Amino acid sequence: MPIQSKAAVIRRYGEPLAVEDVELLDPGPEELVVKIEASGVCHSDLSLARGYYPDIPIPIVPGHEGSGIVVEVGEDVESLKKGDKVFTIWMASCLGCEYCLSGRFHLCQNALKAIVNASLPSGELKIRDRSGNQIHHFTSTAALASHIVVHEKNVVKLTLDVPLDKVAILGCAVLTGVGAALKTAGVREGSSVAVIGLGGVGMNIIQGARLAGAEKIIAIDLYDSKLEWAVKFGATHLVNAAREDPAEAVKKITGDGVDYAFEATGSVKAMELAYKLTRRGGVVTIVGVERGGVDIRIPALDLHMTEKTIKGCYYGSSSPRLDALKYLSLYKAGKLMLDELVTRSYRLEEINDVFRDMEEGRIIRGVVKP
Repeated sequence: MPIQSKAAVIRRYGEPLAVEDVELLDPGPEELVVKIEASGVCHSDLSLARGYYPDIPIPIVPGHEGSGIVVEVGEDVESLKKGDKVFTIWMASCLGCEYCLSGRFHLCQNALKAIVNASLPSGELKIRDRSGNQIHHFTSTAALASHIVVHEKNVVKLTLDVPLDKVAILGCAVLTGVGAALKTAGVREGSSVAVIGLGGVGMNIIQGARLAGAEKIIAIDLYDSKLEWAVKFGATHLVNAAREDPAEAVKKITGDGVDYAFEATGSVKAMELAYKLTRRGGVVTIVGVERGGVDIRIPALDLHMTEKTIKGCYYGSSSPRLDALKYLSLYKAGKLMLDELVTRSYRLEEINDVFRDMEEGRIIRGVVKP
C-alpha cells in the first residue's frame, strides 16, 4: 500500500515552497523507505528553489541531508533491515562505470544521470501528489519530507552512537567541505588558506584545513556572527568583506597571498576573488554553485605567469560511503565538530524560514525535523 508522507515541494521556481501531503509508492528492488528524523538544508536546495538548475524537472521535493530509521525494505536489499539508523548520501555510486572503477566514486556517471533526471537510480519516480501526479526526487533523495523512498546505495548505516539530528549534515556539508580541503585541494601542513563564504560547507572547509595542519586559515564573510563562529572551527584570521577589501586584508596577513583559496558562496564575484587572493603557484578551489550560463573571467596572461591551478570541487572529491564513516570516527574522537554546525532546528512547515535565515546570514546550518 502507498505510504503517506509530508514533503516540501517546489512547483514554480522563485516562489515559496508548499508543504504537501504526498504518497510514496512501494519500494522496488534494492530500495527502502526511511522515516526522516532530521534533514539539513543546504544552499543547493535554496539554489534549486531559486531556479539555478533550470534543466532539473519540477515539481520536485528538495533535500539531500537526511537521517532517519528504515521502516520498510524492498526485494534484494542486503545491507540494511527495518530499524536500522541511516543517513543519506546523494551520490549512489554504481561501482561499475569508468569513474567508479578508477576510484572517482563522486563522479559516477550513472548516479549523475539519475540526479539530472531527478529520479531514483532505477529511473522511476515514487512520489505522488493528492491528484496522483508524479513528483521528482532531488539528487535521488528528496530528503525534506517525513518519509522517503531511496536506493540502498543512497544511504549509509549509522554504526556509531551519534544523534540523528547531527549526523544528517554529514551527507553533504561535511563530505563536501572537509573533502574540498583534504582531497580536492590537498591542503598541506603549514600552509595558508582563505575561505570565502561561511555557510555549512565553508565552515567545514575551515575544519578540513585545520585537520590538514594549515598555519593560517583566513575566514572571509559579510557577517560578523559567522566570522565569530569560524574561530570555533579553526579560523586564525577574520575578514569582513563588507568593511574592508579582502584582497588587501589577505595581503597584510600573508605578504603575497594564500597557498589555497576556496570559494563557497556560489558567486562569480567570489570565485574571481578567490583567484585574486592566491599567490603564485597556489590552488584555487571552486566549491559553490553559481546559476547555469554564468562565466568566470580570469586574466589569461596572469594565469600563465603565476602558474596557479583552478579546480572544481564536486562532493568534496570523496568516496562518499567510506569518507563519511571516517569523518564520523573523527567526530567521535573529538577532532571534527558536528554539533556546533547546527545553528537552529525548524519544523518542515518552516522551510521558507530556513531559506530566509540562510540568505540573511543567521545560521550556519538549519536542520528540519519533520
